[in-house]
Amino acid sequence: MIYVIGLGSNIPSKYGDKLQTLRFAMLELEKNNIKILKKSYLYSSAPQNFLSAADNFINAAIMVETIQKPLILLNCLKKIERMTGRNAYKQNTSRTCDLDILMAKPFINFFIKDHINYLEIPHPKLIERDFVLRPMSDICPNWVHVKKNSTIMSLAKSLGSSSKLYKLKEYL
Repeated sequence: MIYVIGLGSNIPSKYGDKLQTLRFAMLELEKNNIKILKKSYLYSSAPQNFLSAADNFINAAIMVETIQKPLILLNCLKKIERMTGRNAYKQNTSRTCDLDILMAKPFINFFIKDHINYLEIPHPKLIERDFVLRPMSDICPNWVHVKKNSTIMSLAKSLGSSSKLYKLKEYL
């Protein structure tokens, strides 16, 4: 399967600064037989809905290919997050590394929620997040969101630029 994974960080980890941490995460993906096919530009954005001040996030998206089924891939992503020092999964908090499955091809609707796992593909909030849609537009602008029947590029344009999102000169 081909997946698009969102990456984000707003605090350093034991592997270095935010960018070094995301690069470490990508190396770990490759060690787990997850082949990186495409990488978006890097973007910087202010944290949204945080109760206290926090550093800006850097965000990106990658397209990967793997034989892993969605739940196995999710477990791999969570393991990598823990390796970087992310242990708590609290909403609107700083994080060393955030890895989310955003979409999959063949295009699927996937949902599981139990006492251990929660996964929904396409990611339920991607359509309202500029910091997700803009990187996705770099690597899969013509992918169609199965629930919205609209391309990623169209969704990004319809969202506009409500947040201050800046394309960085650095690359993953």
